[in-house]
Amino acid sequence: MLILSHGALASGYYQTMKMILGEEPNLAYCALEEGESSEELEHKLASIIDWGSGSPLLVMADIYSGSPCRTAIMHLFKAKKECYLIAGINLPLVMEAYMQRNSDLQTVLDHLVETAKDNVINVNERLLKVKENSEDE
Repeated sequence: MLILSHGALASGYYQTMKMILGEEPNLAYCALEEGESSEELEHKLASIIDWGSGSPLLVMADIYSGSPCRTAIMHLFKAKKECYLIAGINLPLVMEAYMQRNSDLQTVLDHLVETAKDNVINVNERLLKVKENSEDE
């Protein structure tokens, strides 16, 4: 599993997962840092991941139209291994992907897209429903 982002987001996800899980997550992360070029990111990605062989890979990117995601797409076209890419991630989605990492990746990917819809919550609306339910009792 590989997390890609702009700035410190990927590292932040990694560190947060380490804190929550109580162990080092078995995943890689890479970021396009301020002032870096897409070519520099390309070199970092090539050094982190063996795109030529090995077990299937799930790549998770922060923004679909961003340079990290576009760079990963270029690698996917050339990869000789089974690779999947999902964009628009948040911490609950990364955690869910990590917990499912030993499952069939196509199934995991489909599940993540559905899970993502449940992770964005209108808290005001939810609190209003709770308040209304408690007043009805």
